[in-house]
Amino acid sequence: MDDSKITRLRRRYQGLSRVAAAINDLYIYGVYPGNFPVLVQDLENAKDKVKSVIAETKQEIASIEGKEPEEEMQTDPFRAFDMDKHRV
Repeated sequence: MDDSKITRLRRRYQGLSRVAAAINDLYIYGVYPGNFPVLVQDLENAKDKVKSVIAETKQEIASIEGKEPEEEMQTDPFRAFDMDKHRV
């Protein structure tokens, strides 16, 4: 196991996660689809690509460490509440 490769992959994962989060936060800075429709669409497409690279990187880290990647958990607290509310 190459520690430098794992370190590099973790840094890539962290950096790409920051990029995706920054794109999600553009509305805080007044960047809305109504103001910049083409820019927002391009950034959403870029975010989708970044998310796919994040998933690949996560799988690569897991395979190097000898672990199976965990299933993504529901992170939207309102969605989780709705699911709990409607359970039988």
